Amino acid sequence: MLHSAGYTVQTAASGEEGLDLARGNAYDVILSDMRMSGISGLDVLRRLRDNRVDSAFIVMTGFGTVDSAVEAMKLGAVDFVQKPFFRDELLMRVRSAADRRQLARQVDLLQRQMRGSDTLDALVGDSESIRRVKGLIGRAAAAPGTVLVTGDTGTGKELVARALHAASPRAAGPFVPVNCAALAESLLEAELFGHARGAFTGAASARAGLIEHANGGTLFLDEVGTLPATVQAKLLRVLEAGEVRRIGENDARRVDVRFVAATNADLAAAVDAGSFRADLFYRLNVHRIHLRPLRERTGDVERLLDHFVRRYGGDTVSGISDAAREALLAYEYPGNVRELEHIVQRAVAVARGPMIDRDDLPEELFALRGSDAASRACEGSVAAARERAEREMIVATLARHHGEIGAAARELQVSRTTLWRLMKKHQISADARAE
Repeated sequence: MLHSAGYTVQTAASGEEGLDLARGNAYDVILSDMRMSGISGLDVLRRLRDNRVDSAFIVMTGFGTVDSAVEAMKLGAVDFVQKPFFRDELLMRVRSAADRRQLARQVDLLQRQMRGSDTLDALVGDSESIRRVKGLIGRAAAAPGTVLVTGDTGTGKELVARALHAASPRAAGPFVPVNCAALAESLLEAELFGHARGAFTGAASARAGLIEHANGGTLFLDEVGTLPATVQAKLLRVLEAGEVRRIGENDARRVDVRFVAATNADLAAAVDAGSFRADLFYRLNVHRIHLRPLRERTGDVERLLDHFVRRYGGDTVSGISDAAREALLAYEYPGNVRELEHIVQRAVAVARGPMIDRDDLPEELFALRGSDAASRACEGSVAAARERAEREMIVATLARHHGEIGAAARELQVSRTTLWRLMKKHQISADARAE
């Protein structure tokens, strides 16, 4: 009947067979009986939902299972048809579900394209480095392979990842961001790879991981340098084979995901130190995009200031006074674009008129400015002494722990990422020894 109406149809003789088809194909509509040998139609619907299968689900039900059909609607089925049914009734319901599904996908695609344009425009600036980054985004988006985005905290690495996704052939698929540093090792593994029912305490039902959720789209791994060794090994398998195995399951599932990773750490140094896998680093580092800190592209600061005033000022704040602008342009922004954005956002909130004035700016913009040459020289000498002491402490701690980054970070009471950043700043290798 459906073939003759012009539909492309695949059939499955059981719920298990249907689930296997659904994992490897994209269907506008899935039409399922309620009572079948093996798992029921409700079980099929639950597993499709866990696997985040994006299809309209229609239930076929007999008189005695109408209550189950209502339960299926609560679980996300779009419609049900009661047997015996008329040909025209079934075709009408299938056509309606397919049309709604196609319309939803078209709307989603248009929204993603609009967001993609906005995302690329959000990389504000006309410096040579920003123009180069935008050119690299265009070339990497059209090419296959993973992308590694590097740069200091606050430089806009996630904006680059979103722009890559929006400009790629995967723009209609999902963009899934993951902060690898925000989750403990056990939680991170379950979030990325998913788990089977009963795989560990609290796993009351099976759950698809974020890698599966990103199927057909892009997975953004922020702070990838903090990945534990066990997760690095499993991630490498996904990159090499295009397969993901949930925790507690033996069978692997095919996935089609583009990986974009970001880090503010020196991964090459981490490879040398043995805390990051060399094979994973090379897999991630197919395309490389580096974002320079804001202090190295001061010409972009003024454009960013005006951009954020327009974004947050609304109808109440429209500009920046000359005195405030001078102070904002003189600041070095150790927190980069993110810090500049927050400063403008706060200034807009406290401004007493249509212009941001010098008094509306936070005190840290002026805290390090001496009133004369002597005070600046004094501040410089204190800062230099502090830098020397910091370097000596890091070198001595690494020597005590024979270059083991994790142990040294724990003694210094900082994260591994922070320690790597300080080592890079002071040009300290992992096998440094106190002299």
